[in-house]
Amino acid sequence: MVAPNSHTFAVITGGGTSGHVVPAIAIAELLEEGGHAMSSLHYIGSDRGIESTMMPAFGMAHTLLSVDGFQRGLSVAKIKRNVLMVPTMLRALRKSKAILQQLNPQVVISVGGYASIPACRAARSLGIPVVACSYDRMPGLATRLQSRYAHLCAIAYEPSQLRNAVLTGAPVRREVRQADLTSLRAEARRSLGIDLQARVVLVMGGSLGSAVLNRATEYLVKSLRGTEHTCVIHIAGERFMDAVALPEVMHHENGAIAYQRIAYSHDMISLYAASDVVVCRAGASTIAEISTVGICSVIIPWKDAAENHQLINAQWLTNHQGAVLLEEGDLTQHSFAQTITELLRDDEQRIRIAQRARELGKVHRQSTIVQEIDRVAKAKRR
Repeated sequence: MVAPNSHTFAVITGGGTSGHVVPAIAIAELLEEGGHAMSSLHYIGSDRGIESTMMPAFGMAHTLLSVDGFQRGLSVAKIKRNVLMVPTMLRALRKSKAILQQLNPQVVISVGGYASIPACRAARSLGIPVVACSYDRMPGLATRLQSRYAHLCAIAYEPSQLRNAVLTGAPVRREVRQADLTSLRAEARRSLGIDLQARVVLVMGGSLGSAVLNRATEYLVKSLRGTEHTCVIHIAGERFMDAVALPEVMHHENGAIAYQRIAYSHDMISLYAASDVVVCRAGASTIAEISTVGICSVIIPWKDAAENHQLINAQWLTNHQGAVLLEEGDLTQHSFAQTITELLRDDEQRIRIAQRARELGKVHRQSTIVQEIDRVAKAKRR
């Protein structure tokens, strides 16, 4: 925990996964660009989530609470966690209320997830206005509940059934919003040791990795072995690094890199800039990023996502020719490799898809979320 600031403008709350924490950091950056000092911002999240490492690295004042979410399923372990969740949430609510009383922020901003529940409930009880941010096309349960009393719901996509919804675009990290992939391409490839003329595929399965995408990537790499001007960069996820039946680095006969596997990357801009095609899941942050930078992508939504929200996210791009959709239930290793190989061979199609994605991403690059947050905060001061 970083010591609270007595002149706090906003508390940002949520977390548990990078899908929540990345938007929280993006909102902090946007607020800073809008004239609010980083020292006037505070984050409240979960000590179980990825924010426990991401927030200290970011350098924002933060408080991490012991908090847990509802577990779907009837296993003994999940039932036990759900029983224990109630007293855990009550303790987190009391702590959140004490923190908000000390900080006295003008507004509380929720990025959703179970970690946002205590601070938002505490804000409501203290009369502090809440701004709920919905960057999925299908809002999560916490966001839907918060929308009932939020002063504003900042949405990334229309239409929305949320109360007091205003289209602001999705919060995207500064480095992504400002990236010019074309100008960065040559240097990104040199830094990664990739041939400047190669056709490059980036495969990423989300912050936890994807066994489905990893197996398909193995087949793709083997199918491309005879093609010397190709390269596959594979973000496999920490838990899958040793489960992939390929060496971590492979080279073509001419010495060029054919395949490289990493667990995670903190420099996604270089990877986007170096790539011709991105293969990915359809988490909200991923969809917002690939449309913001404008890159050709093949999207494979996770079929077990709650309420199939990843498919709905993906369709915002794929229904408007801004990406190629492959549904996991219909996916075969052959269709995976064939789709990507055809894109690598067709420069014009890749360019059309990338340009359309960038056109759609304008709403994120020019996000108005700060103006809306300021409007809510000013209304409180009156």
